[in-house]
Amino acid sequence: MKFDVIICASGESTRMGENKLKFDVGGMSVLKRSITAFYTLPFVKKIIVVTKKEEIDFVLSAINGLDKTKFEIAIGGNTRTESVKNGLQLASAAGVLIHDAARPFVSQEIIEKVAKSVEINGSGVPALAVNDSVRLVENDKIVDGFERDNLRFVQTPQGFLTDELKSCFTKLAPNESATDESELYARFVAPVSIVDGSHDNRKLTTMGDYLGANMRVGIGYDIHRLIPFKKLMLGGIEVEYHLGSLAHSDGDVVIHALIDALLSASGEFDIGSHFPDNAPEYLDIDSAILLSNTMEIIKKKGYIVNNASLIIIAEAPKLADYIPLMRVKLARLMGISYENISIAAKTNEKVGEIGENIAIASYATVTLV
Repeated sequence: MKFDVIICASGESTRMGENKLKFDVGGMSVLKRSITAFYTLPFVKKIIVVTKKEEIDFVLSAINGLDKTKFEIAIGGNTRTESVKNGLQLASAAGVLIHDAARPFVSQEIIEKVAKSVEINGSGVPALAVNDSVRLVENDKIVDGFERDNLRFVQTPQGFLTDELKSCFTKLAPNESATDESELYARFVAPVSIVDGSHDNRKLTTMGDYLGANMRVGIGYDIHRLIPFKKLMLGGIEVEYHLGSLAHSDGDVVIHALIDALLSASGEFDIGSHFPDNAPEYLDIDSAILLSNTMEIIKKKGYIVNNASLIIIAEAPKLADYIPLMRVKLARLMGISYENISIAAKTNEKVGEIGENIAIASYATVTLV
């Protein structure tokens, strides 16, 4: 089933004090980050961005570099209900997904679960269990309680069959509105099917939500023995030296440490789980390929790299001339700015196997958003 996507981007950002959709998250605006999550999915036919007239140029800048034929722009109304209704007028695919632009951390995994639920059940909304007790308050006094096992926090994207959702809007009284589409669907069509949401899929509402929003930190480490008659690969660059790394792959300790840091930050198992060192397909493989594959895992989970910091520990050779090349190579592989990668080289002061030039090691720290 094909889906059109409606990105709700016409809010006032009242509690933030300025247009939060323009804030930077890992080198992208919040709006572009939200759009990008849907853009590459094969079942997405069209993306409809609902915005204010005065923000059309900003929307155009957010989709710059993307296939503009895949986008349409609708003008928002005074309420979310009006805005979604305006966007729906441009929707023609069998299914429709409505997403808050202020939820830039949505993963493709959640989007796919919602879409599958629509195909099977006619609707799909990501939801989270309520862990805190919920009370009804009147005049600053608790007057009633709720059974929280039956309560859920709902998120976006919310998915429906397009014609059914359109019919809901025709049944609303003039000036009547709803907090979201699941409320309308449950009222006029049928109970809404839910799928598991994610705490990562948070909505940016206040400045506190933005500062450090969903920042994840990962640490990686790798070490290899040095032997004659092997290439020395570091950070995707061949370093001229008479010794190279003993390894099943090309033995690039920098990339291996970086991969472990990326996987750790994203909540995945380590490099050996994804690329076993006894699998024949990885014999002598270029570690840059493994990093590219790792980035696909990262992107699938809805993360992008904010920055990476690496340390190479080697008694020899001197690496100063190679470090700029490593930074360029890794920046390209991870799709981030050169300035967001730092690499330092240290000796081990002739201590231990590294100090005796028997081994080489690397540490990596990354942040994902």
